[in-house]
Amino acid sequence: MKKLDTIEKLIWERSAQIDLPPTPNKDEAWMRLSQQIDISDMDIKLEQEKNSPVNHTIWTILKPKLSYAIAFGLALIIALPIAYDSITTNTVVTEATDFHTMDLPDGSKVTLNAGSQIKYKKDFNSIHRSLTLVGEAYFDVQKGNIPFTIHTNRGKVTVLGTTFNVRARKDGFEVGVNSGVVTVSNDTESVTLTKGQMLNIDSEFDKTSLQKVSYRNYPDWMNKKLVFNKTPLSVVCGEIERTFGIIFKFTNPDLFDLSVTGVIDTQDLNTVLSTISFLTQHEFKFDGDICTIN
Repeated sequence: MKKLDTIEKLIWERSAQIDLPPTPNKDEAWMRLSQQIDISDMDIKLEQEKNSPVNHTIWTILKPKLSYAIAFGLALIIALPIAYDSITTNTVVTEATDFHTMDLPDGSKVTLNAGSQIKYKKDFNSIHRSLTLVGEAYFDVQKGNIPFTIHTNRGKVTVLGTTFNVRARKDGFEVGVNSGVVTVSNDTESVTLTKGQMLNIDSEFDKTSLQKVSYRNYPDWMNKKLVFNKTPLSVVCGEIERTFGIIFKFTNPDLFDLSVTGVIDTQDLNTVLSTISFLTQHEFKFDGDICTIN
């Protein structure tokens, strides 16, 4: 046997002093390795399934159907209130040149001016007497225990039984009473009108806005007339447009605010235009349905 030299002998002695770890169990080692392989395979499979053409195809098919379903649901949410309103509500509309008189279920009578609309529930008079007005109408309300209420964008008109006119257009708000008592209110004010009183405003109203009806046979449009008192020409022409179905054009925008005072008979268009020319001291040219004021 070969003798160890001094260095080799030292290494041998030191190695004998080191405690080495026990030899690993081969079965346990193989089980851990198999588990790691299975986990890696599962991760790869999930990633492949996520990006597989089959799943992409299924999503491509389902996506538009899902979009249609969502759109249908939204359309149904929007359409249901409209459908319910049309089933439970009566609506009456008058176009230009059109006047319409009708009887309400409680026996009250309404005459709609041209370019106006009323809406009321079909259970009118059984539970309530409430309607909505856009435009202008004359009311002859039958007396009853249930208040008769007219809703407009400017305020609410409440009565028990009376005759009165309501005008709620973009250029102004008017309530005039021929008989009985009428209450006009909004979120901040409440005003009571009696026979011969009128509320005629273009903005907010209060008790100081009350005035007397200044002419007989009120309202004028029910008697084939238009009565104006320092009224802007643009408002005057708007009433004539609704009455006769024509269109006014102004060569000079300053004419919009020209003040007009007088009575116009509306039974004949030529008479109306001649009166406008006289009151404004301006000529007009009529071509088809268009009247140009110079």
